[in-house]
Amino acid sequence: MLVKKSLGFTLLEVLITMTIIGILTAVATPSFITFIKRDRLVTNSNQLHSVFKFARSEAIKRDQSVSIKTLNKQWLVKTAINSTQTTLNIFETTHSSISVDLKNINISSTGELGQMYQILVSDKDSTTGDFTLCILQSGQSWLVEAPETC
Repeated sequence: MLVKKSLGFTLLEVLITMTIIGILTAVATPSFITFIKRDRLVTNSNQLHSVFKFARSEAIKRDQSVSIKTLNKQWLVKTAINSTQTTLNIFETTHSSISVDLKNINISSTGELGQMYQILVSDKDSTTGDFTLCILQSGQSWLVEAPETC
């Protein structure tokens, strides 16, 4: 007599597998959400830093002052081209949970500023560390993560 071999899974095997997947998902979800929040902060901080470095390099390259102005939660890099104020670059946050303490900054043709600036990038969530863009009067800049200070 020939016995047919069954191909497939039993209901019990499927239920056990689904239970294990459910438990692993429940354990991984909180750390994945924290990862996403931190990634948003890092991305916005790096973009902010990049826009500042762009503005400074444009001031030096063009041998004229460049201003960074705030307008409706945006940071506009502006300079005079043919006697007209022209926007060269724009920074705005990529997610509504991110807030940036934007400031108006004037950069001289040598890349120097009138004072030191500290610009906070935050999501107002205690589970993630905020970032600060530190800008010296000389124009040097870097990012620090809380609780470090400039």
